[in-house]
Amino acid sequence: MVSKGKTAAAYGSWKSPFSAHTVATASSSVSMARVDAAKPTRVYWLESRPQEGGRLVLLSKDVDDYADATLRELTADPQWNVRTGVHEYGGGAYGVHNGVVVFANWSDQGVYVLDTKTEGAEPRRIGLCDNKLRYAAFAVHESGRFVLCVREDHRESDIHAPATLVAVRLPAAGESGPTAEVELFGDTDFVSSPVISPANNEIAFYAWNHPEMNWDATTLYFAQLELDNDGMPTGFENLRAVAGAPGELRESIYQPRFDGDGVLHFISDRSGFWNPYYLGTEGEVHWSLGNPVEAEFAGPEWALGESTMQPVPGRLYSVAVTYSQAGAGRKLGILNAATHAIEDLPIPGWSSVGSLQLGQSRSGEPVLVLIAGGPTEPLGLFTYYINGISPKRIAGGAASSDMGDAFTGFVSVPRQITFPTKLPPFSTGRDASAYAYFYPPTNRDYCGPADELPPLLVLVHGGPTAAASTVLQSKIQFWTSRGVAVVDTDYGGSTGYGRAYRERLYPHFGEVDVMDSCAVALHLASQGLVDRQRLSIMGGSAGGFTTLACLAFRPEVFAVGASLYGISDLEVLAQETHKFEARYPEHLVGPYPAARDEYRRRSPLHAADALACPVIFLQGLEDKVVPPNQATLMVDELRRKGIATAHVEFAGEQHGFRKLENIVRALEAQLYFFGRVLGFSPADHIEPVPIYNDPSQ
Repeated sequence: MVSKGKTAAAYGSWKSPFSAHTVATASSSVSMARVDAAKPTRVYWLESRPQEGGRLVLLSKDVDDYADATLRELTADPQWNVRTGVHEYGGGAYGVHNGVVVFANWSDQGVYVLDTKTEGAEPRRIGLCDNKLRYAAFAVHESGRFVLCVREDHRESDIHAPATLVAVRLPAAGESGPTAEVELFGDTDFVSSPVISPANNEIAFYAWNHPEMNWDATTLYFAQLELDNDGMPTGFENLRAVAGAPGELRESIYQPRFDGDGVLHFISDRSGFWNPYYLGTEGEVHWSLGNPVEAEFAGPEWALGESTMQPVPGRLYSVAVTYSQAGAGRKLGILNAATHAIEDLPIPGWSSVGSLQLGQSRSGEPVLVLIAGGPTEPLGLFTYYINGISPKRIAGGAASSDMGDAFTGFVSVPRQITFPTKLPPFSTGRDASAYAYFYPPTNRDYCGPADELPPLLVLVHGGPTAAASTVLQSKIQFWTSRGVAVVDTDYGGSTGYGRAYRERLYPHFGEVDVMDSCAVALHLASQGLVDRQRLSIMGGSAGGFTTLACLAFRPEVFAVGASLYGISDLEVLAQETHKFEARYPEHLVGPYPAARDEYRRRSPLHAADALACPVIFLQGLEDKVVPPNQATLMVDELRRKGIATAHVEFAGEQHGFRKLENIVRALEAQLYFFGRVLGFSPADHIEPVPIYNDPSQ
């Protein structure tokens, strides 16, 4: 239907203010907020900078400073990139206490200490100073004598790198050079999230073993730190598993947190949903909510340092929480574990809330510090006064309403949809439902021709144990503002809907996700919302695998696809991936090599003969998660078959694209390729992408 006052033009050809450069610039984001418990008026956070090669910069300011008068850029020198390689996905790259920051630097994976209280101080390297050691999840002891952290040892092996909880001695004033490391715990394949009680020297952390992932089963440990006469740890006293012990209830435990009175709080999915719990005085586990609730108070910890629960100082048994319920959106509140009541706090349309911290204004008022965003505003750093003052942004991108008139009327707001699908074994026709977010084409200046429906782009998130986000993402608006409808799919296996939903994918990776990705596209076409003949699909990492699997095993559904650092051969992934995910395929497919035939049967590379539509591949050449040969193998096979394909490689990029110029090139390459296949001409001036077997040449 032609809208009054708008120009009718082919979908995909509309002019848009969301240029590839705008999207790349908007990729600058904030992450990992931390409040200094010893100086709660001060907040720290990381900012990614695509224009500086994607490095992560550490910044700090007062929590109630909205004019940047107290802003400090603590790692301004380009040699510093506050990022760790632990688990390859990183996270938890710094810690702070009483103005002393300990952080990991990407270039050498070293541990550095910076005393922000000393004018002109520079970071100093500490620990064993070996570039084969990686560190993360820093907890600085209140004495200032040491920091607890996770150490990953790559000196002898990458795939078998031991993970150890260590204490690294912090140097005295004027001291330089290596400092001692004390190994405290290394009995499991993985260890994470050490925390120290502010009331005493009790410690908690969680750990797990292969073949589990941390969202499958972890164990919560509790102990007393033993200190020598110099205040350095020598070991643990009375180390014990207090939840999730091997042989007991299988549960995923996250985010151990001590409150000011020494009570240990944590999150577990023992009920089927990630809910909060606390440890009683006799070591017994109590439901903080009184009873299980079908709500998710946490998500899968691909990266270290997640924070969706934080104790509230001065309030016994109270924790700030953020949680979601399917169909009910995101919520924020203060939970009193003693009364089991949640005091809901109103939020301004946010669909994502994380990095929860408790701070204090300079006038002494309690302040929640968090990173949040919603469908009309990207993630930003906010303060939220518990006593009722409206949230205020102190760092991060602007809301769409604040972007200026150039963007008004171009933002597509998603709506959640539930669509019919099937569960395996598919031959029996087991009916089920799955979820997605639909973004209609939106442009204040254009509408489609009266006799035309828009093309559809199905987005398949990575993981696969992850979820779609409805926070304003310029990379989605890039498409919708040009006239391409988008659906972001929470296929079976996604998080946010409880354990049963996320385990739909076990051991059906390449089946359930394929079924749901095709089902949502066909559902929208059957509703008359999109053009059945112009369905496209795109995904990165595990989403790239699902994209290729859809094209190979359901060739009748999609007209074109894009794989970003995606998997084409599951067998190669099982043989060549990194330690964190080394046994993940056992859950997704089956034990290897016993299930080798199943790995081959589900691999798009071995079904390339069935693939009959064009595909573009985009790949970082330093990717350790999905080796670059995964794309090369598929491209070679498609070239041999005579199918149109494009292959764009990026030197210096890992698993995902961080550099501004590469983000721009990747977006424009996809738009160019899709336009050639789906029959629209983008309004943008784009450098052509070389296309093998280009039918027009």
